[in-house]
Amino acid sequence: MGSKLKWSLTEHLLSNYQGEFQTATQHPFLLAAAEGRLPKDVLGKWLANDRLYIHSYIRAAGKLLSSIDLPPTAPKTAGAEAFETQLVDWLIEALTAVRREERLFIDVADRYGLDVNLGTIQTSTVSDTTAGAMVDETAKLPGLVMIEDIFSSVTQSSSATEQIALGTASFSDRPPRRTLIPWLEGAVTFWGTERCYLEAWSWAKARESASGAPGDVREDADGGALRKEFIPNWSSPDFARFVQQLGSLIDFAIDEVLQKVGEDEVERVKTEILARVESRWKSLLAAEASFWPHVD
Repeated sequence: MGSKLKWSLTEHLLSNYQGEFQTATQHPFLLAAAEGRLPKDVLGKWLANDRLYIHSYIRAAGKLLSSIDLPPTAPKTAGAEAFETQLVDWLIEALTAVRREERLFIDVADRYGLDVNLGTIQTSTVSDTTAGAMVDETAKLPGLVMIEDIFSSVTQSSSATEQIALGTASFSDRPPRRTLIPWLEGAVTFWGTERCYLEAWSWAKARESASGAPGDVREDADGGALRKEFIPNWSSPDFARFVQQLGSLIDFAIDEVLQKVGEDEVERVKTEILARVESRWKSLLAAEASFWPHVD
């Protein structure tokens, strides 16, 4: 990857929706978490929703993986892998990470006495196992329902205007047209949700340092689960690098396209890209903002 970008989609989305991004990543729930004020029942319910978010994340990653066309030929040099191959690597790493995260939820819940299950309703005559049970939809946070809907369409295009072909002919002379970066919507979805999560808990970490919360986390309302186990993990440099990796992949894939088209077509291509992802980004920010529970 080069170092000079013609345009950064990720920076555009962050800078053009600063208010919505702040609403999604700075919330009284996060401040209460930073100050050790979240009761165990409130934290447990939120973790239960976050665990179901992980399940939806896994399904969406599978959909996106199955839609990616990997290059049929090997790269000429080591390390010069196609963006599609890099995206597959990132998604596989992400799946490993969220499964590790779910195990952490269960482990911490056991050690701190948290209930990370939502209410269920029976859907069959099976009563002695969970096989016939499903989560009561009314128990879900609004943000979870919204994110599940976004994840369900992770491979769907946002607009008919996405069809662009690369080449030397003018846009009006290009039959037939093909999808430009067909995995773009999915990659932006995963980058967006991870970027919000990182920013939210990094903000909480900063508030923790400034709040004067008790030094002994065992005095926290949740017994220290958040400030000892979760917040350091969700605001770590390793997590930040992981999120940045996908953001860079998206930006450099777009840059490769912009470098190939004529200067007179750059703005047209950027407009087409924004037509595909901007509404998805706004929907994702609204969902993330609605994922935080009300706290007193």
